[in-house]
Amino acid sequence: MSTSPFDSTRRSQRRRLSRAAILIFENDEDAPTCSATTVDVSDHGARIQLQAVLTQGQVLEFKTEDSAQPVRCRVVWAGDMSSDREAEAGLEFLTPHQV
Repeated sequence: MSTSPFDSTRRSQRRRLSRAAILIFENDEDAPTCSATTVDVSDHGARIQLQAVLTQGQVLEFKTEDSAQPVRCRVVWAGDMSSDREAEAGLEFLTPHQV
């Protein structure tokens, strides 16, 4: 997945999907989870909306409300607080996964 949220070159097709999700932070005892909502997904990643700050390169686990197991992913971009995407982030699944 590209590091830009606006790049049209993709490994797999995105599809719009609004679904409740949980982010599980591996090394954060103060806030081990965070709620999010998917905006669109593909087999290789997801764009999410959330009310937390993520850092590019951060590794975490992502689980939707109806998935059996969480999937490890990496944050490839996070909205700048001064942009219209401030509450969005792009995740790359570390192994292809269907949401």
